[in-house]
Order: sequence, then structure tokens, then C-alpha cells
Amino acid sequence: MRYGSAVVTVEQMRPLVRRTTTASLVLALAIGGVLLPAVELPLPEAAAVPPEVGVVPVAGIDATARRDPTALGRAEGHAVPHAQDHADGPAAPGRLAALSGRAETLEFLVAGVTWDAGTAEEVTEVALRVREDRGWGGWQSVGVENIGSDGGAATDGRAGTEPFLSTGADAVQVRVRTLSGRAPSGLRVDVVDPGVAAADRSATRPPSSATAATGDEIRPALVPRSGWGADESLGSMWPEVSGRLDALYVHHTAGTNSYSRSQSAAIVRGIHAYHTKSRGWPDIGYQFLVDRYGTVFVGRREAATDNPIGAQAGGFNTGTIGVSAMGNFETTGPTASMLRSLERVLAWKAYRYHVPVTGSVSLPNGGSPDSNTRSSPGGVVRVPRILGHRTTHWTACPGERLQSRLPAIRRTVKAMKDAALDRYGTVRYPTGEIQPHAATANQYPIQWPARTRFSWDPEPGAVRYQVLERYAGYGSPMPNERYWRRIITVSGTSANLYAAEGLSVQYAIRAVDSAGRLGPVSHLVRTSRPVPFTAMARTTGTWARVSDGDYFRDRAWSTIHADSRLVVSGVERVTQVRVMVATAPGRGRVAVYVGSTRVGVINTDAPSDAQRVLTVRLPEAMSGRVTLRTLDEARVRVSGVAFVRW
Repeated sequence: MRYGSAVVTVEQMRPLVRRTTTASLVLALAIGGVLLPAVELPLPEAAAVPPEVGVVPVAGIDATARRDPTALGRAEGHAVPHAQDHADGPAAPGRLAALSGRAETLEFLVAGVTWDAGTAEEVTEVALRVREDRGWGGWQSVGVENIGSDGGAATDGRAGTEPFLSTGADAVQVRVRTLSGRAPSGLRVDVVDPGVAAADRSATRPPSSATAATGDEIRPALVPRSGWGADESLGSMWPEVSGRLDALYVHHTAGTNSYSRSQSAAIVRGIHAYHTKSRGWPDIGYQFLVDRYGTVFVGRREAATDNPIGAQAGGFNTGTIGVSAMGNFETTGPTASMLRSLERVLAWKAYRYHVPVTGSVSLPNGGSPDSNTRSSPGGVVRVPRILGHRTTHWTACPGERLQSRLPAIRRTVKAMKDAALDRYGTVRYPTGEIQPHAATANQYPIQWPARTRFSWDPEPGAVRYQVLERYAGYGSPMPNERYWRRIITVSGTSANLYAAEGLSVQYAIRAVDSAGRLGPVSHLVRTSRPVPFTAMARTTGTWARVSDGDYFRDRAWSTIHADSRLVVSGVERVTQVRVMVATAPGRGRVAVYVGSTRVGVINTDAPSDAQRVLTVRLPEAMSGRVTLRTLDEARVRVSGVAFVRW
């Protein structure tokens, strides 16, 4: 359909089908600020509800819309601060770049504005107004969110805004300002009808459980993903988890605070669809969401049992979690029920993962693209352990009325954590550390085969084992120790693991008990793979490529001339150079350099023909170009080069 010059396309247009279900009952007591274990009755499994997403392309400034005297009216809510402004200076308004007509859409609960990632245009304001109950509301500013993850992770997706909530709108208008006055490419409004599910009523009385000595004894009642009707086909489990928890972010969304209790689960489904279908993320960005009635929803997969890295504070996602208060709190304060549940989530996570509630912590900026951070990528900022999104990013999130409550929230959370420590003691893992079996010479310190099997002793209480890794290329800094990537879960005590050439990899394991609880991360091995064959550049002399099944990867570079050189450029922090060569009587010597420094010589002359790994140990960790230079007019054959980095 068309309204003014705005073209509206939708995936489907259909009437809503209403379904209801029986609500579950929960009994929870709060004594001295500590939640006692809840008495739980079964919660019916909610069927996944496929959302409908409508798209409104926005191209420039609609002439008819521009003649409306309210088109450039003041936007309520929070503006998007300009990243180059000082914290105490006014936000740069930029120039009007896009103004859509009032476009009719499917009925929606969640909307957002997105555009192509990597655009050169710097967005300084995004504002929406929507039609609800046949009446148009005023302009509301919507904050710009990051597009990706940090800490070793990367997410392809679209740039865009935080989710905008409605109580049931059927038309939308968007206004965008940029520094240049040119609209970012691919600009559009996405509106989401999350449908109606059995979860929408049963989720308002969520279940909870707790097991002493694991931190879950003060876990608040949670609505699991199945409870709010997540359509798991929309995304995938994000494999990276934080190695430790350093800080807890408080967020808000945008739009209405007037949604009903029965709309909350549907709004969460709408945010999930917006983040996965419109933004291109693998999952919802927040680990948890709290509605105005105090209901706590599990956001990212595994957030209730682990710390999956989210997309809630780009550049600072690793080592943190985000709890989003559903609503706009720039001019309206959060409800008492919302505050109480928000505090319970924060206290639970702080207790379970030994996070100091008061004081501050240093967070490195991981440099996630388009994250609108106040600091530069690679820098380190000192922040409170419980902080608002605006502390590290150019946004007003979580809104002035919620931000101002953070000092009181920290005090309450500390009291709840201290009470839990007094009552239950320090949190302990349900299982112990795992004892790995010794790695073979083919696995450590170089993993020569692409795939090899590692094993470990069985751990009492474990029903399966989760295998983790973190890695970096030979030309990159060492693996980021603030995150882990989940590879595989196995029921036995071994795993056949693959690593690509040129990587430095650290493998680890942790036990999972019958209740799904995780044990401590146990070191398995730190190793490196040889660099790709093509990474050995022939810069000087005459080299020939030869093939033979006896060689590593069935091939080698061969020369009979002195001063022939193989070079691997851009190596970071190498401690040993290991070279796979063919040895035989009368073969030549090879000098090894890092940069211009000669660090050793290997000799391929040997009494018999064989494939051997010869090692040069460096006096210290060194970086730069690694050169293999032949010293004799004698045959040398090199089939593999690898770097030990630990």
C-alpha cells in the first residue's frame, strides 16, 4: 500500500488469532531481602509463535509530510547525543535527512529503524510517532544501538535503533537527522506483530527454582524462552560466553509505558524478532528483560545458566550482562514492581558470580562497530559495577528517571547479596575441576593435524561435558582471555577437535550436571596450528613446489641454492619457531630471523631420510617478520612452519 510517497511492504497480513491457557502458580517469599526457593507448579510449554514483520522503506524527505507544521516538532524521550560532543555540551541536532509519510502498517507492538551497516552518514536523531487507538501520538526519540559483539566475536547485521514499544499501533512515521543531511543507505522502519500465544497469559505468573550453594537460591522467578513463545528458528545460540562477570548494565527500551500485563510476553517476542530479523543478530540482544509488572523474562539463550555475550553494550559486551527495563524512563519513573525485580536479577547474578556490587571496575573497549561509545576502541574506562548504558555510550538510556535510581539500586542489591552470603555462604560449583590427559607431541605445543582427539578423567556428578575454546591468528594479539567460545557438548570423556591453520588455540572443558548446572572451567591445552602453506612467501632465490605423500600436507617448498628465503609476515608474540623439514645426508642449513635479528639455525643434514620438526627457541617473545634463509648450496625442503606463542 502507499501513503504519501512511502511504500509499505509486509511479509504477511492476517487477523490475530487469540489463544488462552491456564496460568501457573508460584509461591515466593522474600525475607530480609533474600528470595527463598519458590514452590513451583508446572508451566505449560508454549508453542513458538512466528512473528510478522512489516517493512517501510524511507527515501529522503516526503514533500507532503514536510508541509505538516508538526513534522519538525520536539521529540519526547531521549535524544541521540552526538559522539563528538563533550558530555556537558549540547547534542548536535544535525540536518534533516529523511522524513517519511504517515504509513499504514500491520498492527504492531514493536518497531525500530534500521539502515545499512558501515554507512558513512552519522545519525544524530531518530524519532518515531505512531497511531494507536486511531489517534496519532507525539514524536518520540529512539536511541541508536550497536550492531555487533566484541571480545573475539563479530556479528554481521544492520545498524539501527533500540526497540520502540507500542500498545498496538497500525501506522508509523519516522524522522532522521544526520550530520551531513544525507540519509543513510537502506533506511527503513521495521514493525513487528509478534502474534498471540498461550505464553502471553501464563507468563505473567512465572516459575522459579533454586538449589542451595549454587547461587540460584536467590534467583528471581524467571519466564524462560519457551514461556514467552520464542521462535527459535529465527536465530541461533551465540557461541561465545564471558569468562568472568565484571559489570551489570541497566537499559530501557523506548516508546510506551502503558502496555498491559498480557502484552508483555508478546513485546518480548517482538523485540526478539526485531533483533534477529530486522537487525540480523543471532539472538535477542539483552540477557534479561523486566516489565512494569515485575515479570522477568530470559532474553539470550542460556542466560539463566551461563553468561552468553550479548549485543547490549557494543564494545563492552564481554564480561557484562544487560538487563532491559521495558519502557521509556526519561520522563516517567519505573514502577515499584519493576524496580524490585530488577534488583533481584542484579543481586542474583552478583551473588552467583562473585561480582562486587559497590566500587568500580576497568572495562576495555572491544571496538564493536557503530557502537556509539564515549571512549575509543582499545581504551579502558573505569565504571561502576552496576551502571546505566549511558555511562559508556552516547545515549540517554536507561532514561533519567531510572538512571537517578541507580545509587539506591546498588545499595539494595548489596544488601541482598550480603544477606545471601550470611544465609547460604559463598557460592560453590556443583562439580569440581576436571583433570585432562597429557597431550601428545603431535598435539602440543603444535597441533599438527587439523583434527585430533583430546581426553580427560571423568568427573563425579557430571552427565556431560562442555568443550570451550578461545583463539587468535598468528598475526593477531594473543587470544582474549575475557571470553570463551562453546564448541561442542559430549557425553563421554573425549572430543575430536578441529582448529584452522595459523591459529593459536586454548581448549578448556567444564562439567554439566543432571540439573544443567555448570562446573568450573578447567584447562585442557594451549597449542598452535602451523601457518597455511601459502603464508610462506618466497621472496628471494629459487623455490620449487614438490609433492610427496611423506611430506606434511603432501607438499613442500624445495631449493638447492643459498640465500633463498621463505617469509611469514606480521607474526605476533612468538616464543618458538618450529619447522617441519625433510632431513637426509648432505642437506643444508637454514637460519631463522625475526625481523632483522637472527635467532637460530636449523640443520637438515641427517644420517637418514626422515620428516622432522626442528625447533628454534627465542630469548623472549618477539613480533615481526619471520624469515627462513638457506645458508648452503644444498637441498632444503620445508613443508610446514608453526609458531609457539605461549
